[in-house]
Amino acid sequence: MEVHGKHTMNQTTRSCTKITVSDTDASSLYPSSYQDHIPEPDVRHSAGRRIEDHISSYPKASLAWELLIKVSHISVLWDMAAFTTTERLRMNDHGRIHAQVTAASALTILDLLCSSDIKPDIIKKGGDLDDAMLIVLVSALCHDIGNAIHRDSHLSHSMMLAQPILDMILPVIYPDPKTALLMSTVILSAIHSHHGDPKPLTIEGSIISVADASDMTKGRACHSTDISTASMHAISTLAIDDVIITRGLNRPVEIQILMSQLAGMFQIHETLIPKIHAGLLKEHINVYIPLQDQYIY
Repeated sequence: MEVHGKHTMNQTTRSCTKITVSDTDASSLYPSSYQDHIPEPDVRHSAGRRIEDHISSYPKASLAWELLIKVSHISVLWDMAAFTTTERLRMNDHGRIHAQVTAASALTILDLLCSSDIKPDIIKKGGDLDDAMLIVLVSALCHDIGNAIHRDSHLSHSMMLAQPILDMILPVIYPDPKTALLMSTVILSAIHSHHGDPKPLTIEGSIISVADASDMTKGRACHSTDISTASMHAISTLAIDDVIITRGLNRPVEIQILMSQLAGMFQIHETLIPKIHAGLLKEHINVYIPLQDQYIY
């Protein structure tokens, strides 16, 4: 099936630069109850601006971004997801900040893969890089909105809540109903598999899963400052200072994890590496630990 849209993609190959995983400020429906628990990022680059830098040459992805932010009211779901995870479950933020950090990281991974001629599955179905950018962007922004309902079964809840959003924005970009349905299906597949179980079955879904896991710096551990009560995940996250996604020496993607102590290895082995291994990118990603001067994947 050939994918067409109202816009044509800029065919110019874009340069891929390393990305630092950091945050943007999150607006909230419940500022007094939980927003104070969301820490300010150490690195002041806006994830939103980094997203816009990635998609600036891609009109379909840019329009999807505009529609999501200005029209779809997704911010309501982000705010409630953040409230549920940080205030009720004492977890890391899974709202706006996490969604945009994941999206920025996912777009970086997509850029790096494409520059090494590793094609997203939508291109194999007749689409173009603009379509792939849109899929990765929208999947990342919607992947955790199900937490607005409950953490349990949030994969299914995210798909359910994403469907009306997709029904709102995709027909504006893809007038052909069959094309809009194809795009929706690939996006929902990526959302459903972002935990690595079930395994991602598309390149796009594999990108989302890895990008999700890469949001692991200590600035994201909202309730882990009290070591006596923190989980091992939280203690491990406190040891991770930064995550950098860049071009690898031997593989298209290298994830560099800067940590102050080896406690950070727990988070990497429990979250990131299983998600890399679960998807279709295991041959294309390295994980490097500067503290040990060692590749662990």
